[in-house]
Amino acid sequence: MHPLLALSLVAVVLSATRCQQPSSTLPAGDGPLVVISAPLTTDPWIGRFAERGAQVAVDQLRAAGAGQRKIRLQVLDNNASPSTAVANARTAVAEGAGALITDGTGALAVSRVTDPASLPVFVVYDGGASFVDARTHPTIFRLAPANRYMSRRLADYVAGKTSSVALFSDDSSYGRDGASQLGVDLAHNGVPVVARSVLPAAARDVSAQVLAARRAGAKALVLWAGAPDVAQVIRTARSTGWQVPVYIGPSGEDPLVRQQLADHPEWLDGATFVSFRITSEQGPAPFNRFRSSYERRYGADKVGMSADGRPVVQPPDWATYSYDAIMLVAAALAQSHGKVGAPLLTAVQMVSITGANGDQRGFGPDNREGVSSSDMYFARFHHMRFAPVTDDLLSTYLPTVEQ
Repeated sequence: MHPLLALSLVAVVLSATRCQQPSSTLPAGDGPLVVISAPLTTDPWIGRFAERGAQVAVDQLRAAGAGQRKIRLQVLDNNASPSTAVANARTAVAEGAGALITDGTGALAVSRVTDPASLPVFVVYDGGASFVDARTHPTIFRLAPANRYMSRRLADYVAGKTSSVALFSDDSSYGRDGASQLGVDLAHNGVPVVARSVLPAAARDVSAQVLAARRAGAKALVLWAGAPDVAQVIRTARSTGWQVPVYIGPSGEDPLVRQQLADHPEWLDGATFVSFRITSEQGPAPFNRFRSSYERRYGADKVGMSADGRPVVQPPDWATYSYDAIMLVAAALAQSHGKVGAPLLTAVQMVSITGANGDQRGFGPDNREGVSSSDMYFARFHHMRFAPVTDDLLSTYLPTVEQ
């Protein structure tokens, strides 16, 4: 464990609540509150990893047992609704929270609530560019890969493999921001986008859009959308006999994609997604230690199907970001002598930790990105499990993570 984590903090786990009412049962004298705002019902994978990674960190801080202060967690469902995310941010401010962890839903509007209160906000999923700016939104820190990093890598990768693409996105902020950046990067690489489709989130029928892409002569499909739309586009293409290559943004890893294609697992074979590397230069040991702690508390995250005679398991890779957020808050609290608000916001920009996968995590006064642009990789599905591709330099040398 990083030495900063033993400095003066004990984390005591109280019952996390999914309601949206401020907690009124906390005894006087308890320490800083960290609020988690995530789409628990609408995007369970995202909501689950945001909550569970943070809880593992709280457990470990408690086990360190070195100090008197306590970190509490309160979990609120934002239903993937910007207005609800803003309401959750107001709750965090009203409760005097030390930090807010969010998937990024409504982050721009959330910052209008958190900036005046000097409440640090850690984004653990959304890679959009619109809300990460140290000058205009000083409370927003991102512990997740930025779209521009993933998009640049994906455009480079696709450019070496196809002569034209159809670009599918959805109408969420995740889909809009990702597709906008990807369109720029594909154009930079001279890859013609012969068809574009913006789908309603969780669209029920995408046959017209897939047919239009096929008639336009697309040689590959590039999907930057939520898991339901990713699965629906793949299902529609494959069920009509179109064996076109498929490239996906980070939502390709969402277990829901596999669950919705479980009746035809072969349809997902060969699909490739871009994301952040799970293990660091130190090798798999740091992530494996985190994973052991995670699975001791929650058990393995089973996807809900078997392949090759074994249950398919989702590694808790994205959960490392909310874990790292809690550890950064802990280190910053030691720096601020337990004070929240402006002192804690300043301290967040002065500390660093060794993250769950072994990478260093930290921010500075002008830096709000917690993941390096060089840490992106590609993984390809085979029999419902994914592994690093062997035709990309960084990915080739990464170990396969047990699933």
